[in-house]
Amino acid sequence: FSVGCAPVSTSPPSCWRLSSAQRGYQNVIYACLVNFLLNRETSVVKERPLPPGSGLLSGRQHALDGLRTVAVAGVFLFHTVTGFAPGGSIGVDVFFTLSGFVITLLIMKEYRATGRLRLRVFYAKRLARLWPALLVLCAVVVTGGLIFPSSGWGGQAADAIPAAGYVMNLSNFGAFGSSTGGGALSPTWTLAVEEQFYLIWPVLLLLMLRFWRVRTVAWATAVLAAGFLVSRFVLVSGGASLARISNVPDTRPDQLLLGSAVARVSSPTRPGSRVHGPPPARVPPRRPPAAPARGAAAVPP
Repeated sequence: FSVGCAPVSTSPPSCWRLSSAQRGYQNVIYACLVNFLLNRETSVVKERPLPPGSGLLSGRQHALDGLRTVAVAGVFLFHTVTGFAPGGSIGVDVFFTLSGFVITLLIMKEYRATGRLRLRVFYAKRLARLWPALLVLCAVVVTGGLIFPSSGWGGQAADAIPAAGYVMNLSNFGAFGSSTGGGALSPTWTLAVEEQFYLIWPVLLLLMLRFWRVRTVAWATAVLAAGFLVSRFVLVSGGASLARISNVPDTRPDQLLLGSAVARVSSPTRPGSRVHGPPPARVPPRRPPAAPARGAAAVPP
């Protein structure tokens, strides 16, 4: 999802050089790959089974898959026919909001089932979900650049390090030297923003849940989102660069936290709510038969 990135630096024309449309399709293919991996069914916590039902925590929600598809379509149109859909980059914002929503639901599923969150397992799952595919992507780009050095992938082997380390957003901003925006791996900045959020948010959420009620946590999350949004408006008003506004971690949490706040409102920890599905039917306890009165003859059944 390369939004606002500078085009690849000019070089002598070559038959292997990617045109602007081809670079757009390259970003779209990357977006589709991420969308496919995010749509894989989430594993279920097995410590204590949740009550059956059709609530948000009861299984996969196909409506979210539909929103992801709309977001991918927006990114596709933005990179291919920008004049027709100049606002298609909002698909990136939709993905961030959905990511905050889904990750908070996953945290609450385990928290509700076990009363805690195994952070090591959580981080391991997040790493195993997309990192192998990301390493394959980096290997393909590096290999393609070595075989066809005059192509659009040539000379970008160094970008594989920040991409694989989930810090491409900082690299695009120029935190490690010159900005890498516009490269074949620069769209991985979206994954970097999400993974950096996943590193901090579970710990902060657990701390809030320990001291506050569910609704209070939801309001606190919404206030945090509003604060980051206001700070972004201040940066825009102050003339900050697009690379600063788009890539640095402190300008994106409002979208992720917005989804998290909605998830907190939608996932109370009280079993049997409408979000978790209908509660199991209550069976009235069986009363023991009354003892016969003293001196009375027992009546056979």
